[in-house]
Amino acid sequence: MSRYGNRMPSGDPNCGLCVAQFQERWSSLAEIQDHAEDGCPYCANMLEGLLYLVPDLETRFGEDAQFRFERRRDMTVYADPNGSLRGACPDKIKLQYRWFMADEQQPYEPPGDTAAESSFIRAKSWIQECLENHKLCGDDEPSALPTRILALSEPDGASNGERGVRLISSSGQTGRYIALSHSWGGEHPLTTTTATIDQHMAGIPLGSLPATFQDACHIARRLGIAYLWIDSLCIIQDSTADWALEASRMASIYRNSWLTVYATASSSPRSGIFRRRQAVWIAADDPADETLAILFPEAATLRRQLRLSLRLAPVHPDLTPHADPARQKTALPLLARAWAYQERLLAPRVLHFGPHEVLWECMQRLDCDCGGVGAGTAARRPEHMGVYAARDTTGQLPPKVSHYAALHVGVVGGGGEAKAKKGRRKLLARWQEMVEEYTNRALTFPADRLPAFSGVAAEMVAALGMRYRAGQWEEALPEALLFERTGSNAVAGLAVDDVRAAPSWSWASPDAPVRFLISLAGPPEWAKPVVHARVVEVRSVPSGPDERGQVTRDESYVMLSAQLLDASLCFSEEPYLVPNKPWTYIRHAVARGIKGPQAAADKLGPGSFMVRAGKKPPLCFVPDVRLCDELGQWVWKGEEEIRCAMIMESQETGYWLVLRQIGNQGPTYERIGVVKDHEAIWPPTDDRKSIKII
Repeated sequence: MSRYGNRMPSGDPNCGLCVAQFQERWSSLAEIQDHAEDGCPYCANMLEGLLYLVPDLETRFGEDAQFRFERRRDMTVYADPNGSLRGACPDKIKLQYRWFMADEQQPYEPPGDTAAESSFIRAKSWIQECLENHKLCGDDEPSALPTRILALSEPDGASNGERGVRLISSSGQTGRYIALSHSWGGEHPLTTTTATIDQHMAGIPLGSLPATFQDACHIARRLGIAYLWIDSLCIIQDSTADWALEASRMASIYRNSWLTVYATASSSPRSGIFRRRQAVWIAADDPADETLAILFPEAATLRRQLRLSLRLAPVHPDLTPHADPARQKTALPLLARAWAYQERLLAPRVLHFGPHEVLWECMQRLDCDCGGVGAGTAARRPEHMGVYAARDTTGQLPPKVSHYAALHVGVVGGGGEAKAKKGRRKLLARWQEMVEEYTNRALTFPADRLPAFSGVAAEMVAALGMRYRAGQWEEALPEALLFERTGSNAVAGLAVDDVRAAPSWSWASPDAPVRFLISLAGPPEWAKPVVHARVVEVRSVPSGPDERGQVTRDESYVMLSAQLLDASLCFSEEPYLVPNKPWTYIRHAVARGIKGPQAAADKLGPGSFMVRAGKKPPLCFVPDVRLCDELGQWVWKGEEEIRCAMIMESQETGYWLVLRQIGNQGPTYERIGVVKDHEAIWPPTDDRKSIKII
């Protein structure tokens, strides 16, 4: 303990920063600068630390930047919109600060540099613990190498031009390898093509790799691993056959990896994996005037002993099932990518390189360098997990722990039919959760909707033993047909006549987030639905070697035996479900040149489009596709025949598919949306018919 005990000296009572040590207080950049010039050690330290972490502080936030200091040692920097920036107010910056004396023992703090030796020491401790103690995550034994792999040699020599990376064919070899999960960020990074594969097998100069790839090589070498898998270099990118084949092997590529390096804070191959200058420790300058030191010895001692720990507040990923990836996109862009979602789940061990620190995810642990991620989750209280199979644990476990707990419960043998039923329910609940999380993430190419989930699907096929059909489980139909696109903007995504990524009856068809209206695990006993539709046949024809990847849409269909009724599409300018709101038939609007609902941003609500059956009032209809654009110009022409197929009733709520007829031969339809409403107990106009939905 220092001579000041547990309480820091108060400093200048007229200084906002000094007073902020004991109570919440606002200050300004000008005030801190003035007091630093007048000799306040607190302000001098803070100003030096701020300018180190945010060198463009005055440019970004203006000379009138405002600081809010909180008692828990948090600080937020704001720009004054009425000051020098003239109304341009950038995002705020959150920092954490801590004062201490030089002779005090200090707690561990992340270095603020994810390339620092202490970050790698932390990572190695997680890896060692996992390899030695985590049975679910696998041991340290070599595994089968992917078809092609990067062999790492020493970095380029300045004089002899030695090759740093070489692409090789594994030819059945085994070994330990690291897989890189990264964002292409709309760029076209260095790739292996039919024209460059021979060159890459001869060797790739390390300096020719983009920064993210170079950093991945650096990480592998520091961890003592000789092989590295990077998708753009290990898959022949201009070969459709090779790409499809390797995409079908994603489950094994990531499952067999010794470690997956997750470039969590990297938005592109050029942005690199490592982040530096995220924290700083500052010591005040010694007093220049010895007379003052003689007259005020305690003040001089304070100046010599005072230290400041200042860091950008760590951004912890929100890994809960209902997280909004868009809100994390700036700091954690990889978490918003669909391909990377699958890669994170499949890998037994994931080392995240975040914007401020390294983080760890494996099948049995979630942790970070500062210890703040995952705090309070049930994973920290394993004694409560004894009844895991019998209850909903959504959000109570970290995602990877939850994922592999569900897989374990689902595939565990013994216990009879009752236990097997519970296991299937758990797996289907987990599948539903994953689909809803996955579709909330972005894809550069919408056609990848099924391929980018193929590895997870392969894992679930093995666990469930059910028939996988273009993203759907045949045994879960027709209830699984009741999904809807989510999001407030009903004019975003694919237009009604655009080519879809999957059959219209698959959740992979809309280019938008989706949610299921009915639990795939089945309803509780007291809420059993009356299912009216019956599945006659399901056909899914892969378009390549991956049975769970892209399908030939026109040859993939569901045959239903269902009751139909004629219906009409309507719309309203009112964005919400207002009783008796004015509405217009879309066919009339198209014929008369009346524009549809216009969405300037995301103000178009879910009640803007409706379906009217017979003489009943229109009910809310959630379209899978755009019927008009953001300016109200109609994409839908209003001429197609609209039918509603009754799927089920549950708790006095009707569930219907909204269909349009395709072609003139036979009852072939395409799904364009779904209706769920307690007033949608419409009497069908037709007897039960067999219909084909493509």
